[in-house]
Amino acid sequence: MTTGRPLLITRDSVLAEEVSRLAAATGVELEHTPDPAAADWRTAPLVLLDPTAIGAADGLPRRRGVAVLCRDLTSDLWRAAFEIGAEHVLQLPADEATLIELLSDAGDVPTQGGRVLAVLGGCGGAGASVVATAVAVVAARGGERSLLVDCDPLGGGVDLAVGAEAADGLRWSGLAVNAGRLAASALHEALPKRRIGAGAITVLSCDRDGPSSGLTPEAVRAVLGAGRRAGDTVVCDLPRTLPAAAVAGLRQADLTVVVVPAEVRACAAAARAVASIREHAAGPVRLVVRGPAPGGLRTADVARAVGAEVLSVMRPQPSLPAALDRGGFGAIRRGPVARAAQAVLAALADAEMSTVAC
Repeated sequence: MTTGRPLLITRDSVLAEEVSRLAAATGVELEHTPDPAAADWRTAPLVLLDPTAIGAADGLPRRRGVAVLCRDLTSDLWRAAFEIGAEHVLQLPADEATLIELLSDAGDVPTQGGRVLAVLGGCGGAGASVVATAVAVVAARGGERSLLVDCDPLGGGVDLAVGAEAADGLRWSGLAVNAGRLAASALHEALPKRRIGAGAITVLSCDRDGPSSGLTPEAVRAVLGAGRRAGDTVVCDLPRTLPAAAVAGLRQADLTVVVVPAEVRACAAAARAVASIREHAAGPVRLVVRGPAPGGLRTADVARAVGAEVLSVMRPQPSLPAALDRGGFGAIRRGPVARAAQAVLAALADAEMSTVAC
């Protein structure tokens, strides 16, 4: 857990002034001290130190988010930084852009990290986008900030499902993301968003009037990473064909949910899909089963046929299609879809805790 402000450890007044200037430009308050203290070392979202402070930090516990700042880069400095567990060695002024990114990210760090969910259909028309949207909306209603990421260029755009199609903000084609880190504050500012209950939902949707040219594996990794660092519940709606961008989403996800209709052919298709998904998924793969079951398939039958554990069974909700056409909010407040979304969120929390424990 990280709290407080980024910590700069240096006795170099010129370096301190330079870093403070960059921090101010990103809107981040900086804590400056000449010597490291154990409490600040543990709780700061980012620790920056100069080469002379490395020795003082040697006895402190290893942690993530440590960067060494220098003007002259030597092999001895690399070795010393590695020994204290530093993730970055930045030579100024050449690496100012990277330092700005780190400071921006540190300003986004909440008291609790975010989590990433991937949702796919086990067959065509399974309803994966409905489940993905429901999870994002239910998370927002519970007071969380959710980020709904549409990675299916042929899906029609999830912004329609949450009523954000007219909201100002960028879609994938307008989001220029290179490989590397993306500041979550800038991401949320650039995208369409809606307030829902006590929380908010931000939507990154595919384009309906042209190619979603920004939808690349590098961009997906950057967007999901930014959402996670910001403490968001990130829900990624993926196509079942698994192009490279979808694979990038699977590899970032704490939990992958496959939506499967309770039908024999759908189960056969989902079994193949799950086998392919498991080749790339970083976390567990679970099922949401969509009823009705015309042939009388039981939940255990679906789990056995597909080869994955069932999280929830989602019965029909007759009011859903019309409600989604109007923006989706009312239908997801209660009923089978909301209950399925709550079950998925509970499993996502468990998957995240398992990852942290490891």
